Amino acid sequence: MPKGVYERTKENKRKNSEAQKGKHLSEITKEKIRKSHIGKKHSQETRRKLSESRKGNRNPNWKGGQITSFQGYVLVLMPEHPRANSSGYVKRAYLVAEKMLGRYLYPEEISHHKNEIRNDDRPENIEVMTRGEHQSFHNEIRKKFKEAST
Repeated sequence: MPKGVYERTKENKRKNSEAQKGKHLSEITKEKIRKSHIGKKHSQETRRKLSESRKGNRNPNWKGGQITSFQGYVLVLMPEHPRANSSGYVKRAYLVAEKMLGRYLYPEEISHHKNEIRNDDRPENIEVMTRGEHQSFHNEIRKKFKEAST
């Protein structure tokens, strides 16, 4: 008989039964799993393969490469884009503005949402402005609002 395999005699059955008394079946299973993995680790190569196997659209949480930032902007995964953040995402409004212009936006240019809804990236709602023009625009709105409230 191979090593580790025991004959299922009445005596062995009784000993196993005594050892497992009062334990729920799930506890027994967890204990067996815990014991079977003690001291075992995946190699570097195996860990790399496991990591690669769950990246991008192979990850069960993949949402198509689009996320919404805390500020409400829709971000698109484009790591090769010049305006990509450290995680490789770019504001979708920038992409829409660039498509309208047929070029990348200059560093001093931004995309302004005319209706001020940050996830409304329709071309008719996007306007390209310099940072200074954008600041002046919003200062005028604040000034008018302040005058109206007094």
